Amino acid sequence: MTHINLLSSLPLEWAPIYPMDRKDVVLDVFKHHISYKDGLPPYAQVRIIDLITNRLIKARPYPALWVSVDAPGDWYVVEVKRLVKKKIPITIQPAWKTTVIERNFSQGIEPTYLREGDLPILAPRFDPADYSIKESELRVLQIMARLKIAYRPEIASLAGFSESHVRNLLKQLQAENLIERRKIGKYEGYAICTKGLRLAHRSWNIPKGVHFSKYRGEFRYAGERHRRVSRRWRAWLEAAHPNIEVLESWTEAPLFYGIPDALVWGRKGDREILFWLEVDSGHSSKKVMRRNYSNRFQNAYQHAKRLGISIVFCIMGPPWVVLFFRGASHTCIPT
Repeated sequence: MTHINLLSSLPLEWAPIYPMDRKDVVLDVFKHHISYKDGLPPYAQVRIIDLITNRLIKARPYPALWVSVDAPGDWYVVEVKRLVKKKIPITIQPAWKTTVIERNFSQGIEPTYLREGDLPILAPRFDPADYSIKESELRVLQIMARLKIAYRPEIASLAGFSESHVRNLLKQLQAENLIERRKIGKYEGYAICTKGLRLAHRSWNIPKGVHFSKYRGEFRYAGERHRRVSRRWRAWLEAAHPNIEVLESWTEAPLFYGIPDALVWGRKGDREILFWLEVDSGHSSKKVMRRNYSNRFQNAYQHAKRLGISIVFCIMGPPWVVLFFRGASHTCIPT
């Protein structure tokens, strides 16, 4: 691929900064947009940023990247900042910020002297209207891209929609050959098609020709019954605590050194809260469970302490597991 072709595969905006009173000398800044509504946890969004960074390094001598993050509160933006690799000058800013200056970046930016033909030709950013897909349909499709196969109640829970609304959305996506009916165990569910995956990847503004599948999906190996529980965590939480505003939820998303079975990001008033769920089958001994959950609780605790955010750590399992941890919680909680 030539440098021109590398740039033409990147759905970015060129946002040069002019450090001198000259049009041919710029700080070569490119702008990438992400949103918490994309159906991807921060870890996956950061992997896209890394892929874009690698392309920019090959295409331009002194590139810089401005990542604009559409997200309420602070946690999502802070998590992206924590995880991103700073191979080039980079700045992570909330979407409301419309301008940046050099000192906002992680390091200084070398000036680029433009010659004829150096103006970048970039791929267009994704617009749902160009693909005749509604935002609600796209949300379901993006969730399916992470799950691959799922039952309707699981999809409805993660999307934050009613099951009746999701039923209609799934019918529409199926009619467009983006998903298909698929038997999962004994019951009928849904699977995303190759066409649907391509559209989901396009909606995330992933550069053409890169491999993203290993970063997109759920990160633990879990059985069907296990995931059936964790994927419905958001719906149960909203029903039990209607005073909590749920902002987003994901299953098996890497967080610090742990991977919760499910994670709900929400807030009560202005206070952001993470609801970390672990699903236990009850097949392990009490000694093994105490060791495993002590480590996971420590991970959650350290993450909360580091970021100054509240984390509610939950264990869901058979009645005897719940009773055991009620009595043994003092052995897991840091002092």
